[in-house]
Formats: sequence, structure tokens, C-alpha cells
Amino acid sequence: MNREVCKFFSGSFAALAYVHAAYAVATSRGIVDEPVFLGRRWGIGNMWAEAGVYAAVSLALGHAGWIAKHQVPQHESTMVNADRSQLVTY
Repeated sequence: MNREVCKFFSGSFAALAYVHAAYAVATSRGIVDEPVFLGRRWGIGNMWAEAGVYAAVSLALGHAGWIAKHQVPQHESTMVNADRSQLVTY
């Protein structure tokens, strides 16, 4: 995946983690009710777990986008049988 794409998705997943954590805090303080989705009540623990997963994905993508070194493919030399002591280096 392209490094710029990794940076973009890193920010997107960081935003998702932040929103899930904020919603978990709001639910624990009684500001909003627990969400009901697919006929099931999703508790605060699930929200914190989702926030943790999104944060981990964000960190992994951020590492791939910003910290990891760009790998340049190394090509095989065409001078396979040349005597390397006679090569001129500048």
C-alpha cells in the first residue's frame, strides 16, 4: 500500500478511536443511552474494545506511513564476472 494512503487511513482510524472513546465516556456518565444495534445492547466495554482496536490499527498504519523506511528494490549487477578491485569509484 502507498505510504500516503497509509497516512490517510491512519488519521481516519485515529478519528474512529477518538469517537468511540468519547461515546464510551458519554455513555458511562449517562449523557447518552447504550446503543441498540441488531436487537442487542452494546455496552461500554464493547466501545472501549473498539476504540482500542481502532487505535492499534491507526498506530500500525501510522508506522507504515511515517516511520518505516522506504524500501528501494536492489537490482542484480550486470557485471557478474568483473574484477571488483579494478572498478573505479568516485
